[in-house]
Amino acid sequence: MRKILIIGIVSLVISSCENKRERIQREGEPEVLLVQPEDAGMNAAIENAKKTFRTNFHPALISKNPDFSNFAIKQRFDTQEGGEHIWIGDIVFDNGRYRGIVQNKPVNPLDIKLGDEIVVNLDNLSDWMYYDKNVVKGAYTVKVLRETMSDEEKKEMDSQGLIYE
Repeated sequence: MRKILIIGIVSLVISSCENKRERIQREGEPEVLLVQPEDAGMNAAIENAKKTFRTNFHPALISKNPDFSNFAIKQRFDTQEGGEHIWIGDIVFDNGRYRGIVQNKPVNPLDIKLGDEIVVNLDNLSDWMYYDKNVVKGAYTVKVLRETMSDEEKKEMDSQGLIYE
């Protein structure tokens, strides 16, 4: 249950568009935050995630450390509007590939849907995260979004008992 709650919160940025950090409300779904493709903070976060994936995420995933859980990868999917970034959870690594379950309902028409099992395309990696007990590792794009959240939004996010480094 804790995993589903936090994935809902971190799904704030799943689409890119021309409007700077516009919010979209969807009934029964997490809020979506639209971010310009030129957003320097978000682009730096994505680059940091790409640089650290093989040295931080992968070793943790295959370590079988019982303190590590809730492995997720955010992947960019091409759309007519530009791109949509979606979290893939329940990550496993086998046969040289990462696969997992789509954790967000896409905003734009895509060939995937919430709950689908897919193979992750690392060429389109935009973030990664996992928990080390209650400390969130990675989640670079989420941390950028936290900077723009209201105190109330941060408090709601922190109510899950997770610590964002």
